[in-house]
Amino acid sequence: MKMTKSMANVLLLIASAFWGSGFVVTKIALDANASAGLINFFRGFLFVALILMFFYKKIFKMTITDFKIGLIAGLLNFGGFITQTIGVQYTTPSNNAFISAIYVVIIPFFAWAIYQKKLPGKSFVSIALCLFGMTILTGILNKELNINIGDVYSFICAFFYAASIVYLGYGARATDVSIVAFMLAAVQATGGLIFFLFVEDSQLTHINWSVALVPLLYMGIICSFVGQTVQVLAQKHTSATSAGLIMMLEGVFGSIFSVVYGFESFTVQLVVGGMLIMISIILMEVDFKQMVIKSKRTA
Repeated sequence: MKMTKSMANVLLLIASAFWGSGFVVTKIALDANASAGLINFFRGFLFVALILMFFYKKIFKMTITDFKIGLIAGLLNFGGFITQTIGVQYTTPSNNAFISAIYVVIIPFFAWAIYQKKLPGKSFVSIALCLFGMTILTGILNKELNINIGDVYSFICAFFYAASIVYLGYGARATDVSIVAFMLAAVQATGGLIFFLFVEDSQLTHINWSVALVPLLYMGIICSFVGQTVQVLAQKHTSATSAGLIMMLEGVFGSIFSVVYGFESFTVQLVVGGMLIMISIILMEVDFKQMVIKSKRTA
């Protein structure tokens, strides 16, 4: 069956749900004294093992070109993961979510500057609605905003994610999905290990493994292996801007999971913010011009 843009967007929605659940398990792992570097290493290591288990034949046929494309994608992806994980350690979850979400604004400019991809005017309306929805969702306007090092890391994260989404959407389409996924995993595992050994002061003996192990396994298998493999596959069949808007829903899913597991209360902000984000995605995806033409034909 040929992959359509609609099917690809549904897959990205599923991946966003997986990543949204990842906020809860990441918080649990961090509270159990697992560091940002270790979390990324563990996720990447499991990701590598599973990719090799299922797709080793394709990976062993990797060319130099495939390797270069995968390496760039992996470095951008790891940059986003590590800066976001560090950021949430030093700032509030609301600040981290809102500032990281700026990537949806950066994506169209990266796509235009690097790949000359022009966007219709409705894209910017959709982006504005999406950010407004995220602002309400996080409640950041009702809080005193104090810029700290965590906010800076979150801002840097937004640029990494924007570049990663644009590159996967346009620059990595010629390479097999399993190879790109393997490189994402390998770079994340290697980068996480280097960061843990040479940057962080944390030790394995300080971790509460009875609490941290299940969240780490979940992040490696569900969030990384399943989620990112689906992302790479789906982004070959949709636009970078659409992908960015859909993947921004991980914040909505994250809030839902937080409510379900008791990390926060169900609020009007959650409902209104989530609805605005959904409307922005619908606005981006619906071809109103084509709908008008069809309605005139049937009239």
